Amino acid sequence: MTTHAVSGLTVTLSVESTPLGGTRAYTLTINQEVIDTTSDDSDRWEELVVGRRSWAIDTESLYIYDDTAAIYLEEHVTEANPAAVSVILTMPDGRTYSGDGLVTSIVISRGYEKAITASVSIRGTNALTTSTSM
Repeated sequence: MTTHAVSGLTVTLSVESTPLGGTRAYTLTINQEVIDTTSDDSDRWEELVVGRRSWAIDTESLYIYDDTAAIYLEEHVTEANPAAVSVILTMPDGRTYSGDGLVTSIVISRGYEKAITASVSIRGTNALTTSTSM
């Protein structure tokens, strides 16, 4: 089996069908909790069953004043908009991860003689859907 590294240059994150501009890094985290069902009948082995699942996307991008998707995300925090945002993470092979989530934080950072960046955290409010349209 041959494996090839994949460049992150062609990964895109879209918010309400609009690509987020100036992005530099993404992190998609998918968690699955487990429930311990171990008892005296378990023959000294831990027994587990699947519990709840959750997902979150964290991204860092350049701060672009007129980026439509960035403005939309910022408004969800600054205007206390309780509505979820629709996000789609598209991988180089065409696979997508999509779902609705709430913006939990936006951090705007400025370093001396560096570009201004914006980091956004989105936490999923329902299922994360994957598709493989290769």
